[in-house]
Amino acid sequence: MSAALKQARIHVDTAYQRLQHAEALVGHIQGQLGIEDCWEIGGNEYSQWKEEAKIMKYRSALDELEHLVVMRLFELAKLGMSGTGSYCISGSVSITNVL
Repeated sequence: MSAALKQARIHVDTAYQRLQHAEALVGHIQGQLGIEDCWEIGGNEYSQWKEEAKIMKYRSALDELEHLVVMRLFELAKLGMSGTGSYCISGSVSITNVL
């Protein structure tokens, strides 16, 4: 049991040393590139990019929905039911005016 704990402690210490090294390297590179401040939550740049990410996620969801609707329309056209205005799913639910 103590050998397993010792091994786990070694892994934790090694991971922490790697993290410290990576942070030091990032600080050095930021200094070389002239990067002064990181974005802060609530800052202008952060808010701008967060809003843009929301818009991209929304557009992606709309594209997926459009894809599914077109697939359904093709399926209905294949079955010859595209112009009927209503059809039945699982024999119990009727959907009218698909679009």
